Amino acid sequence: MKALMRINCVVLFIIMNLGSVMAAPNEIPFLNEEEYQWLSNEISGDAAFEHIRFMSQFHRPTGGEGLMKVAEYVKDKAAEYGLDDVKLIKQAHSRRPWNAEYGEIWLTSPEIKLIASTNQVLLHLADNSRTTHIEDVEIVYVGRGTSESDYEELDVEGKIVLAYGGNRGVMSEAVWKRKAAGLITFPDPSVADYPVNALNRPDQIHWSSIPVESSHGQPGTFAFMVSSRQGLELRNMIETEGPVKAKVDIESEFGAPEEAWQVMVEARINGTEINDQDIVLTAHTQEEKFSANDDSSGCASLLEIGRAMRKLIKEGRIKAPRRNIVFWWVTEISSQRQYFADNPGVHKNMLVNINQDMVGANQAQDVMRVQNMTMVPFSRFHFLNDVAESVLDFVIEGNRANLAVLQAGNSELYPRAILSKLGTRHRYNAAVIPFHNNSDHMTFNEAPIGVPGISFTNWPDNYIHSSDDDLWNVDATQLQRNAFAVAMMGYTIASAGESTIPEISAHVAGRGMERIGIDYRLALSMISEDKGSYFDALHQVKQAVIREKRAVESLRQIDEKGQLKEVINGNLNQLESTGSSLLDSLKSQYTARFSNPPDVEELTEAERVMSNLVPTIQGDADDFLSERRNIKRVSGLHGVMAFEVISFIDGQRTALDIFRAVRAEARRAGSHYYGVVKADDVYKYLKNAADTGLVKF
Repeated sequence: MKALMRINCVVLFIIMNLGSVMAAPNEIPFLNEEEYQWLSNEISGDAAFEHIRFMSQFHRPTGGEGLMKVAEYVKDKAAEYGLDDVKLIKQAHSRRPWNAEYGEIWLTSPEIKLIASTNQVLLHLADNSRTTHIEDVEIVYVGRGTSESDYEELDVEGKIVLAYGGNRGVMSEAVWKRKAAGLITFPDPSVADYPVNALNRPDQIHWSSIPVESSHGQPGTFAFMVSSRQGLELRNMIETEGPVKAKVDIESEFGAPEEAWQVMVEARINGTEINDQDIVLTAHTQEEKFSANDDSSGCASLLEIGRAMRKLIKEGRIKAPRRNIVFWWVTEISSQRQYFADNPGVHKNMLVNINQDMVGANQAQDVMRVQNMTMVPFSRFHFLNDVAESVLDFVIEGNRANLAVLQAGNSELYPRAILSKLGTRHRYNAAVIPFHNNSDHMTFNEAPIGVPGISFTNWPDNYIHSSDDDLWNVDATQLQRNAFAVAMMGYTIASAGESTIPEISAHVAGRGMERIGIDYRLALSMISEDKGSYFDALHQVKQAVIREKRAVESLRQIDEKGQLKEVINGNLNQLESTGSSLLDSLKSQYTARFSNPPDVEELTEAERVMSNLVPTIQGDADDFLSERRNIKRVSGLHGVMAFEVISFIDGQRTALDIFRAVRAEARRAGSHYYGVVKADDVYKYLKNAADTGLVKF
């Protein structure tokens, strides 16, 4: 009963402290009505779409001519829009530049027919294909083409192989082992669902590449990418009409290894007061021809956010932000890592990152499409989550129809509609999801940088990295909504001061209590099903409290005048009290369920060892740039959780603390998401990291 009373007091405390500050989802958070009206109307999805129209003309692999053309376009537009300190930064890279003048393959027997040509679809030619001129070469079908058994009783020397396996595997088996001339590959016809295949997008052509050379220095030759329909037609022709022959003409060139480069463009809206808490907005320019959604949409959105904000600030419609808003158009992932290596300590002047990777998807083209927004990982938990989620909730609620809204007398399609002039009138199908990496926000969150970052990422997507990621697949309305949401998030944090910090704090406190409630529910479910899960349940609640304290503590970063000192300390104390109450309740629930109190926790052998080890990060950004890939993976540990193992290292936590934190994070998302984290796997991964010199115990 005492525990229940304490929990009720906790709830009452939250209600009393939030009061009228905490806005309902359909009310504007952080901005006033006038600021909202100016910003939501000035940002244009149609204007952003025009940037995509330009960018999607060019094939943009790292070091390619098309990439530089797009980077120069972005630089020129940023300068035209009046952004500050615009610069194009050419960076070092390990990948040799490759550019193709043309490439085509014709059937010459039993009929004359053009199979693939870069003049028609540039993605037909795999990146890194070499100059080749051959005639009347037989095409041999080898099935998947990635194993010894695929070549039994087949002679492919000097011939072109037709296969549906991955280019690297087919190149290894057919060209490097058996001296085939080159490849034609198509999507695996046995795959019945994602990725796209002959059953749903039969004419889609995937973007791909071949290895420049083998591990023994053997050069790659060439590969043509054809659609499922084409691949199956060629296979049937080979099987029914006898020898099929072709001619190949390719003109391409590699730059010298020392000429390898990548590129990023930087621009700013300089803040009025604070120069060491930058809000960094990112998107990546490098991709394939087309790539309208991935990620021309993110790049176009950044340009439009910059244009709209600069115009409104200049006209006095919104105030200039107190902190710098920095715009980075990058070569995905590698630009940031190189930038941090080239500019030691620069990340210490960055407060948060908001990334846009695929933000223009026409959701009617595929019912699977959702505009996901990742949360900050638990290792970097931060008030950014609560600002971002509150804004996203507002845009979602404002752009979907509900019967009750109509019954209340609002006859509009949506309560606070954001619609472009030339886009759809579809609802905004968006969701907040747990952290994933593999986009540009990852480089901010990861060790040794540690800047909290989130990402807008449309997923799943049946059109990514293919000829279908074209203009017809982009919706200017969704572009506009996402651009507005990111602008609102960035502007809120960049402008945070005396008038808005209390509201931000309220969202952090309120949402934190909601999240702890979810962990508590999960803990109760665990002990109701399994007597042996008590201590896992206990640590789930403990880690939830630790996580939420981290978010509350992050408010000190923007509370430079100390106006929230008492509120922050009060919220921290309240979290401690909440955790204590919930743990008491958990123990009571367990005792009632099993008629005995829980036993004393016994550590496994691995846990005992880990409890005496305190890992520390040894490498700087430059060390991690060169050595990160050398950390050996542990098969039972999900890649994102391995990422978190390193990110949780702070020189204070023991290896056991890190294990418990990562295990709780994985369980919160669900085993389908991150798998199950085991102590032995975490210990192995930490030792593997220590073997590289990046971590020390």
